[in-house]
Amino acid sequence: MSKTQLLYKAIALFLKKEVDSGHYSSEISESLEVAKQCLESAFSFTVDANQNIPDLLALLESSSKVSATKAEPTEEVKTMAETLKNQGNHCMKEEKFEEAVACYTKAIEMWPTNAVYYSNRAAAYSRLDQQTKAIEDCQKALTIDPKYSKAYGRMGIAYSSLGDYAMAVESYRKGLELDPTNENCQQNLALAEERLRENAGGAGAEANSTGGFDFGALLNNPMMQNMACQLMRDPNTQNLMANLFRNAFSGNTETETNTANVTPTTAPQAATESTNPPTETDGSQPNMDQFLRLGQQLAQQLRANNPQLVEQLRQTFHDTVPSDGSTNSGDPKP
Repeated sequence: MSKTQLLYKAIALFLKKEVDSGHYSSEISESLEVAKQCLESAFSFTVDANQNIPDLLALLESSSKVSATKAEPTEEVKTMAETLKNQGNHCMKEEKFEEAVACYTKAIEMWPTNAVYYSNRAAAYSRLDQQTKAIEDCQKALTIDPKYSKAYGRMGIAYSSLGDYAMAVESYRKGLELDPTNENCQQNLALAEERLRENAGGAGAEANSTGGFDFGALLNNPMMQNMACQLMRDPNTQNLMANLFRNAFSGNTETETNTANVTPTTAPQAATESTNPPTETDGSQPNMDQFLRLGQQLAQQLRANNPQLVEQLRQTFHDTVPSDGSTNSGDPKP
């Protein structure tokens, strides 16, 4: 058996063990099983736990230990690397994240087996919204020190920022296994689990697209429903809507002066810095001014009938923050 085929079998055996562990959802387990079967089919073999196949993780750990032995720097070099790390920490406090990355990178070059440097650089990458690089650095830190819990927490934050809440939950849980008292990790885990449940129920996409604002609750509000019914019974609104849909679907370029008071353009007009854009591009599209008038009428009706609801909506939109809410407590400490 060649070394290459042995490696393929080690990967397939690793995938089999992961599927059998029961740690993943049915979808992830199915994907892992498909990957294993693809390897077996492509290279014409099957794996069994009783076969004499090396453990993939054991191979990686032994390889990292050999690398660590070869790359151990002198005490003088370690001191210089620590100085660079402290400079990076200072840059993080000053929110100079690119300078922090540069300092941590130099420290890594001097002491490439220090897990803290990779984890700190991951925090800087996260603040620069370079989440993929942050995840890679966390993985490198954990390869060097599998018990470095802070790297799991920072990796969870990066996955949350990417919207991959399943991997974020897994990272936070592993971090808490190593450090059960980490409050920030506990809070971030709760947030990631909540987002994961929302996505599973189909509510996550709606919440993200509306910045977290619950339009479903708004539309189910009895006062809003009553206001909408009153508005649609208003003759002016009915005329405006009828005219709007007539233009949208019949290709009519004429507008009713008693509803919109808009004169359609009869010829294309060149757009310049000193001229206003035409109100209608062609007869197949509704006049944008009519949409604006309809929106204004809706807003006026709502403001007149329920000023408290208008204020509530205004305050809600003002306060909404489009983020996952994770506490980025992973900034390096000097």
